Amino acid sequence: MNKKIGCALILSCLILIGVGCAQKPVSESGSNEPAVQGGQAQSPNPSEPEVDLDKMNTQVVDVYLADSQVLELEKTEQEIEYKDDSEKYKKTFTALQTNTDSELVSLWEQVELLSVQYAEGTVTLDVHIPAEANLGTSGELLALEALTTTMFQFDEVNSLDILVDGEAVDSLMGHAELEHPIHREP
Repeated sequence: MNKKIGCALILSCLILIGVGCAQKPVSESGSNEPAVQGGQAQSPNPSEPEVDLDKMNTQVVDVYLADSQVLELEKTEQEIEYKDDSEKYKKTFTALQTNTDSELVSLWEQVELLSVQYAEGTVTLDVHIPAEANLGTSGELLALEALTTTMFQFDEVNSLDILVDGEAVDSLMGHAELEHPIHREP
């Protein structure tokens, strides 16, 4: 019993140290407003409909992060902006990596997203998992649950396939079995 508590405390300390040492994400600053030239701005003509091919969609998504002891998941909400479905899932994964609450821990923070594809109800994520991102058995199970719960909030997603460095592996971090693809539970 004491060994389990000791291991949990050590794991929590290591995660907190890793979170403290991690680089802060670069925030996108800027404006979507057109630049003003010559000191005068053109006002849009109300009789001409404005067609914006680069229209950004905004959505609040549920993101699941672990509690400080990495024992259970807690739901948080984050706002994402995207142009298409693939970008929506990429931004959702990025939100899953972003810790907005000091009381919670992102289990995907150190995992590098290589690519995202969406086709016929299946989201395929290709990730690179560095050695320092290995979470142990319970951490790996919680990380998988956080990812699947986060991605399956979208009605159009019926399955999720996770590749590691482009390959369908048996286990994400060497502890829990990984299905290819993971199907939404009814």
